[in-house]
Amino acid sequence: MTTGTDPESSNPAHSGLQVSLTVLVEGPFTRGPDGPLTTTLRVPVERIGPGPRSARFDVIVRRPGEKPFSLELGSRTPPWMVVDEGPPDSLAALLQDSRFLAQQVYAVAASTLALFESTLGRRMGWVGGGRLTISAYDRVSYRESGYYRDDGLIRFGHKRDGRAEKAVPLALFRDLVAHEVTHAIVDGYRPKWADSHAETDQLALHEAIADLVALLSVFSTQTLVEQLLTQNGGDSLDLDTLDENLLRSDLFRLGDGLFTHGSARPSLADELAPNWRTLSDPHLRGGAIVQVLLRVVARLWLMRLDLPGGRSSLYQVARAGASVGRQVLSMLIRSLGYMPPVDVTWEDLLRGILAADQAVVPDDDLDYRGVVVTAFAEAGIALPTPTDLYGVSTFTALRYPVRLAALSSDPEEIVRFLWENPTLLAAAKIDPTRPIVVERVRPTLRVGPDGFVVSEIGATFTQEFRLSAVEARRFGLNTRVPVFIRGGGQLRFDEGGRLSFAALKPILDPERQRAKLAAVQGTGVTDAAPPLAPQLPGATSKIAATPPVVSVHRRPTFHP
Repeated sequence: MTTGTDPESSNPAHSGLQVSLTVLVEGPFTRGPDGPLTTTLRVPVERIGPGPRSARFDVIVRRPGEKPFSLELGSRTPPWMVVDEGPPDSLAALLQDSRFLAQQVYAVAASTLALFESTLGRRMGWVGGGRLTISAYDRVSYRESGYYRDDGLIRFGHKRDGRAEKAVPLALFRDLVAHEVTHAIVDGYRPKWADSHAETDQLALHEAIADLVALLSVFSTQTLVEQLLTQNGGDSLDLDTLDENLLRSDLFRLGDGLFTHGSARPSLADELAPNWRTLSDPHLRGGAIVQVLLRVVARLWLMRLDLPGGRSSLYQVARAGASVGRQVLSMLIRSLGYMPPVDVTWEDLLRGILAADQAVVPDDDLDYRGVVVTAFAEAGIALPTPTDLYGVSTFTALRYPVRLAALSSDPEEIVRFLWENPTLLAAAKIDPTRPIVVERVRPTLRVGPDGFVVSEIGATFTQEFRLSAVEARRFGLNTRVPVFIRGGGQLRFDEGGRLSFAALKPILDPERQRAKLAAVQGTGVTDAAPPLAPQLPGATSKIAATPPVVSVHRRPTFHP
């Protein structure tokens, strides 16, 4: 049966098809024996128009010093996909090749989006349902590069580097593109983690997730792992004596050495700073969690190597490392569906990783979750003992006056479920006189290691409002100005429509709101004039034919 979508062809529908596109493994300075080291990424087949432009992306390309122009990268007949071309062999030609730059940006961005969608089992929304615009070689400097959340725009500038005569486009670095696209994905999925009321922990989590997706996406390329092991170990590399310190040293890095000096991120080989939870820079605070999860990768990697034949060759060692990196990345991404929509903490991240993994892999015979718990505990992050991992043990005899078909798509059905269950309302400390906002409700399908499909429905709700100074003091908050408070929760229902998971942030909880207010007052910021903390900002002008002018008030989400 044919689609008839293209008058020049009667090819069958291409839903679910993928195609391989060549990209740089890490960046233009990672070289192989005959030129830049490359790999292929599998991306979904879709129609590519001039630009290049797809249903989800609009890539703007410019040559240095010139206006943006459109590139024809797709074939003229279905599947309309980008026609794959390799990069030039010489560094000078690579830095000037606009066609390959566009292919690199599109392929990395599309594969990053596909990674989230395949792992979470659902389409990821962003930019208000529109396209994410990526300016691949912008006039801005590298310090102004980043994700502009208000415009649905990512701008990649350029940077001078002593290894090349001309400025180097940041978009040629696979991890930097993955980092910024991840910001856009997470921002679309959990918008209140980066709004004007977000606190430093939420912004730091944004940075940690973006860094880990970038690092582990690159690390999942086996040929790169082999090369890095050889470089770090040198002639004395002994596979039998590989330990955690060697596996963590310089194997994970952002920007292919472009930011060797002045990095805003801690060295992954160093110990965690004792005060990491109070660091004001979200990149530095999030960097601690990056270290924690990379320790998990290194330890699970060593466990693989200790199996029979695990150290038999460099190929086997690198293959095991790349595989573990992909698995830990999947654990991290799945945790997004098990964390609350507001005021998320590092304990919420740990609980989300454990709960999501247990739902998909009940039999943890390799003790992945045990390694995660130990690594987080070393950073001072632990769950109470005993812990109700799924958060539903106290919710007995719930009323289910809902229809399953509506529960998976209708926000009003979630509101009705909450309202009909006073114990749930009380646990979330919802103000019954104010509206409850259900921000999203979506079905998810995931395949476990046993081949069976895990079917769930995920829903998030929030409630937020401002208390006058008098109301706030009556509530128990020490303040002379109005106070904004909010809370909410993440609910998950099993395939039968029964509540199987709840992560709540109680709204009318004086203790929780006092702690938040104290953190804000400690920064010298009053709630009367939000934002309460630095946010992932965005420019205010609109994108048209050319990228907008950078706002002087914008903080880039990526600091080299």
